[in-house]
Amino acid sequence: MRSSSGLRGGGAVQTAARRRLRLAVPAILAAVTVLGLAVACSPEGSATGSPGSTIEGSGGPTPKPTTWPTGTVEATIALGAANGEFTKMTDDIAAAVDSQEPARIATAMNDALTFLTGNQQNIAKLQDYPGTNDLGDRLAPVYAKMIAGATQVRDALTSGDAAAVEAGFTTFFEGSTEYAGLSSDVAAAAEQALFMKRQLLN
Repeated sequence: MRSSSGLRGGGAVQTAARRRLRLAVPAILAAVTVLGLAVACSPEGSATGSPGSTIEGSGGPTPKPTTWPTGTVEATIALGAANGEFTKMTDDIAAAVDSQEPARIATAMNDALTFLTGNQQNIAKLQDYPGTNDLGDRLAPVYAKMIAGATQVRDALTSGDAAAVEAGFTTFFEGSTEYAGLSSDVAAAAEQALFMKRQLLN
């Protein structure tokens, strides 16, 4: 279980991790170009998030109960739980890049895709409800960008396309940086949703 500070800051991609990745990318590109590696990627990856993840309160003002639909409440809580796992996702990718092993990088990106696409399914429920649609509309393109970048890196490693690997990392980092700006909003919405759920159960 992560602390409230971990939840609120968990979505922010760590500067050090991004720097390590950017420094290591030239070596990865060289490996892909020189060796012409074709990486066999499994269609299934292990999700970074945990179904049992929970959200702790921030210690701030108590949220006011509202009439959010049950599906919106559950989707918001799920996105909040995933919020705290973004740092781990980034660190896993950074460690894979540090290894300079294309197969390991492809696996890390595939795992990231499993994590991101699983979370992405919850965004539509936020978009469908007026009380949360603004957050959903802001999250949707950011998730799409991260997924597009991760997919491009994974597929380019398979085909040995060094330029596409670099472009994919660029897109992925643009999306993850944008997500960092939404992290606190996701955490705040999740705390409110969790409060409402507790009120219904009491």
